[in-house]
Amino acid sequence: MPEHEPSLDRRLADAIERLGNGLRSLAQHSARTQGLSPLQQQAVLSLAHQPAARREVNALAAAFDVTTPTMSDAVSALERKGLLTRSPGSDGRRRLLTLTDRGHEVAAELSGWDEQLVRSLAARPEADRATTLHTLLRVIADLQATGAISVARVCTTCRFFSPDAHPDPRAPHHCHLLRQPLPLTDLRTDCPEHEQATA
Repeated sequence: MPEHEPSLDRRLADAIERLGNGLRSLAQHSARTQGLSPLQQQAVLSLAHQPAARREVNALAAAFDVTTPTMSDAVSALERKGLLTRSPGSDGRRRLLTLTDRGHEVAAELSGWDEQLVRSLAARPEADRATTLHTLLRVIADLQATGAISVARVCTTCRFFSPDAHPDPRAPHHCHLLRQPLPLTDLRTDCPEHEQATA
């Protein structure tokens, strides 16, 4: 490799950065169609399928790596637009966020915002997609361990996950919650049963 040629790791990082730029552009375009900011769009889409325990300002702020005041501003804007309501949580202090009927309609309209990316990925061989998912989830776990990412409810950060527990390269890991090997194609990016592994 010529001296001026970036290393493979640097080129991978550059490719991920370009992909991130493209996704931001898609998100901005999609959000604008509903008169929302990209963060407001993320909040609406998240609230459409999250359990009650994660439908709070603090949980959303952590999920999207923004400050609580920033997310609170986004939630207030969505409330003014009639897309969500706040109600007391089970402890009487926290405020549970719930989409209105119009909020659910907007979430449905926004749900395909990343369809171009999904179609492009679907055109790749399954083995390539599984390996890419596996690699990215391990990188996410590393970044969470160093504090670069605050919340990652992925298999590789879960206490039930045992890496490289089986000889089969198609299902090398083990989930102790499910009590079975984990095929690479089944690794999750947002598991509802996720419990953070201790360091």
